[in-house]
Amino acid sequence: MSAGCRLILERPAEKALNKLPERESRRIRERLSQLALSPSCERRLRGRLEGLCRARVGAYRIAYYLSSCEVRVIRIGRRESVYET
Repeated sequence: MSAGCRLILERPAEKALNKLPERESRRIRERLSQLALSPSCERRLRGRLEGLCRARVGAYRIAYYLSSCEVRVIRIGRRESVYET
């Protein structure tokens, strides 16, 4: 069994996660735990956000960088706003 990888929440992602309702926050935290245990890129982003990966949790998106054994979460938010720069 793998010990998993390091999960890093950037300050904007952490603030956004803390502002979410309990139910959504719990679902996103579960997904972040899954990413740390088994890092993968669900979908690569293009355009201005090229180089980032995204994970979908209902109406919310998690934008993150994936390196050898590190998942660095940049943004968490609703689909409409998470891709804005």
